[in-house]
Amino acid sequence: MLRLLKENRPLQRIGALGISLLAVLCGGTAMVLDRLHGETVTEAMLGLRTLNASLAEQTARTIEGIDLTVSGIAEQIPLENRRSPEAFSRLRTDRQVYEILKAKASSLPQMEALSLIAADGTLVNFTRQFPAPVLDLSQRDYYLALKDADPGRAYLSRPTQSLVTREWTLYIARRVNAPDGGLAGLVVGVIRLSYFEQFYRSLHVTPGSGFSLWWRDGMLLARFPPTPDRIGIVATDPIIDSQLSQSGTAATTLKSSIDGEDRILSVQQLRNYPLVVAVSRTRGEILARWESQAVVIAAAGLVSAVALALMLWAMARQFLAYETANRALGERRQAVEARDEAEEHVRQLQKMEALGQLTGGVAHDFNNLLQAVRSSLHMLEAGGELRGAESRQALEVASQAVDRGATLTQHLLAFARRQRLAPAPVDLGAQVAGMATLLERTLGGAIRIRIDRDPDVPPALVDPHQFDIALLNLAINARDAMPDGGTLTVTVSSLPVGTVGEGISPALAPGGYVAVTVRDSGTGMPAHVLARACDPFFTTKPVGQGSGLGLSMVHGLTAQSGGGIRLESHPGLGTAVTLYLPNAPAKSLPGSRADAPVGPAASTGTDPLPVPSDALRILLVEDDALVRMANAAVLDEAGLMVSEAASGEEALALLEADEGIGVLVTDFAMPGMTGADLTRLVRRHRPGLPVLIVTGYAEKAVLQDLGREPGIRILSKPIPPSALIGHIMTALRDPRAAMGADIGC
Repeated sequence: MLRLLKENRPLQRIGALGISLLAVLCGGTAMVLDRLHGETVTEAMLGLRTLNASLAEQTARTIEGIDLTVSGIAEQIPLENRRSPEAFSRLRTDRQVYEILKAKASSLPQMEALSLIAADGTLVNFTRQFPAPVLDLSQRDYYLALKDADPGRAYLSRPTQSLVTREWTLYIARRVNAPDGGLAGLVVGVIRLSYFEQFYRSLHVTPGSGFSLWWRDGMLLARFPPTPDRIGIVATDPIIDSQLSQSGTAATTLKSSIDGEDRILSVQQLRNYPLVVAVSRTRGEILARWESQAVVIAAAGLVSAVALALMLWAMARQFLAYETANRALGERRQAVEARDEAEEHVRQLQKMEALGQLTGGVAHDFNNLLQAVRSSLHMLEAGGELRGAESRQALEVASQAVDRGATLTQHLLAFARRQRLAPAPVDLGAQVAGMATLLERTLGGAIRIRIDRDPDVPPALVDPHQFDIALLNLAINARDAMPDGGTLTVTVSSLPVGTVGEGISPALAPGGYVAVTVRDSGTGMPAHVLARACDPFFTTKPVGQGSGLGLSMVHGLTAQSGGGIRLESHPGLGTAVTLYLPNAPAKSLPGSRADAPVGPAASTGTDPLPVPSDALRILLVEDDALVRMANAAVLDEAGLMVSEAASGEEALALLEADEGIGVLVTDFAMPGMTGADLTRLVRRHRPGLPVLIVTGYAEKAVLQDLGREPGIRILSKPIPPSALIGHIMTALRDPRAAMGADIGC
């Protein structure tokens, strides 16, 4: 992308256009937010100024009301009391004057008290006490300002704390002149500054607002929200002082010296009085609405920027698609080839699965036929009626044909992955070494055998009997590929976890495996032959020299064991077949060979086994009439009492009617009710009844669970008649001994 951006001029123009548009969008959003911010502050400042002007007017009228009251009292003092300071002082004992002053003071909530002061500065009359206490006020600023001359207007004193109430107050004083113009006395009104705090409190104000009254020099007189500890403190600001000096008003943004908040402030001086009213709001409260609007505008700008970026990205992608068309076509061609390869692999798997189902069914039917032939041959041989050498030879040929047919069905089942395996932990190095002598006899003296085994290879989980067969098949294939002799190398090694290479079955899961490689120095296989090497019934050998099931059987064994197979071959360089078999679990202990014959089943001879004198009836269940008749004849020849049933339903009826049945011998694959279903139903009513299940399949999930139960044994077709009789004899003698897997054929 960056390389194309550096080399492609249209992409560079799109990038420049995008950056410009984004800059304009961001700049425009910032300008809108800034203008909105300014408008918000200006609007707030205008509102504060309006409110400030109203409060300044209200405060001025409040003070003027007291001024008028004081002036009115000064004018209403009788003339005889104005003639001299002594006459004015006689008002000390005038109760009526006290009542008048008290009534005037109570009519104004902002007025704390009214008082009359003599020309010498002593208190004459006072609304708080009658008669007035002796008090010298000659040092008060209002007395000093009015004693020598009449200014013609009221005098407003500096704030001071009352000597009586300790509240901060202002004094408005008026001079009372004698007829000769001299000083007769003073009328003084006391303004309670806490009134203004109460007044500000009564206003309906927005959060963060503040109201205050100041002396012109910066002394705080009253404030809401209240700050009692700050009243009387002088706090000046050069900017406010300068603006007030010029216009009598001021507006600014500052950090309040009272509460430390950032405030927008409006200040106005009262007309005719050295007082200042201030109205403020915290900057945070004023900008709260702007901040919410800013979030919305910024979000809208962000969405627009993202949309613009996506549009530009789409345009850039169009150019990128155009610039990378040739590369995309090449990648598409590779993808098509990979898809075709995967589809071919899937078709191969589907073909193998279909052939597996076919061969499984063929093997089942073929096993039934072999069972019938074997049983019939056993009867003929045991009857002793055929004594001629030719007849005896014919019987031997027929028996060999049965054995070969049984071997063929085992290969078919192995390919179909339907054979019943007995996996166990096996030391494959020792297993291969034990096969050395057999391999030498099989391959002949022209082929040299070499075995390389790693002593640290862990045990593998595999059926040892089937592994021997697979190894023998691979050795025979190698022998046929080396008609002039050569070297056969068998290597056993450990494959570390996660290093399984290509060409192994896709079903191979990650994990530890034991790799057994059989390598020859023969002619090798071309690619088209190698691709079909594992196909069933595919062979390049002449007619009669191979069935085409050898590698199919090996493939089925490894897949059914949870492993895989890998083929490598080149014409003139030989062939290597590697089997990957999973490591045995660590908790498993190596056991005995699963194909080792045990008990009576080990006998495959023709000698009749003794029948117990108290033999019970045998129930033989088989849907194939030919097999059922042959097996019934074999059992009858052995002296056993046999009842026959062609289905599971018929067998249940016979078992219910005949309590003398001592052993159940049933086929597994039957229409309707299988042998496993029949066994479960029978075991519910007769849990101790011995059961022999004969099958040509390898239904592991069902039969392995049943095979673990006491009194149940699984037998594979075709089974020698003597072995079948031996199992029955064992079940009759000890019902619990009839348990586990069979010995094979």
